[in-house]
Amino acid sequence: MAILLIHLIFGSSGTSSLSSTFCNKRDQIIGFPIDFSIGPLTNIHERRGINYFNWLESSFQTIREEFKEDQRVFSQSIHKLLEIKNGEKVTIWTCENASEQIGLRICCYLLENKQVELIIINTFYAMHQFMRHDNVRVDIRHTGECNDESLAYFYKYSKYPISVKERSQYEQDGQRLLRSKSMVRSWKQGRVMDESETRDDKFILNCVKRLQSNQPIAEFLPAVRVVGEVIGLSEQTLSDSWIEYRIRSLISANQLAYKGNLKSMRLYKIKVVS
Repeated sequence: MAILLIHLIFGSSGTSSLSSTFCNKRDQIIGFPIDFSIGPLTNIHERRGINYFNWLESSFQTIREEFKEDQRVFSQSIHKLLEIKNGEKVTIWTCENASEQIGLRICCYLLENKQVELIIINTFYAMHQFMRHDNVRVDIRHTGECNDESLAYFYKYSKYPISVKERSQYEQDGQRLLRSKSMVRSWKQGRVMDESETRDDKFILNCVKRLQSNQPIAEFLPAVRVVGEVIGLSEQTLSDSWIEYRIRSLISANQLAYKGNLKSMRLYKIKVVS
């Protein structure tokens, strides 16, 4: 039976939600379960680009099996993407964050030589349209924040075809990103920007200082509390694993002191070195 439509989506939570939305249809969901905003992207679509997952495993405090599963799913999704045939209809779901915007561009580049109809849904702006009757503005950070009802609405009312000019620009951007040596990328003013790996360090330190200032004395703070504070206040969409990685880097640089066990963010506390 022919596939009605192919959906490309980025992030595990967004993939899960979209799969639920279209569970009763014949559409194919191709999900990419990684954060494209961090780590080495060079040739990530090829076997030699496996450095991305090696970097994750050496940097993040996550169960090893989770990395292996993400790597398996990602490789499978790349294979499915490259197997898309001429004449297919492809919907790419994105949002106003670095990871999903990078995913959009990389997929467009990998489909460069395919005669396919490309449709885009930007869930950030689609949510504004969805909520307009309630006179409420909701700014989502990533597609994973959307439920089945809103995703179904977006697909019906908020999709539009990618123009030839847009597609060409996305393809060029995707090619550049797959050759980039940067380790961190931000989404600013409608552009993907290369950043230093220390991009969030000052912000993390300021969050720790602010939380400490609310304490009667400069006590150690649970690392998980700091991670939650940073996620809530950051302009960029950050994962808890990335923030905790940078906290441990700040500890190694003697900018943060700690007590407890660094094997898990739930097992140690931190404070700014005075």
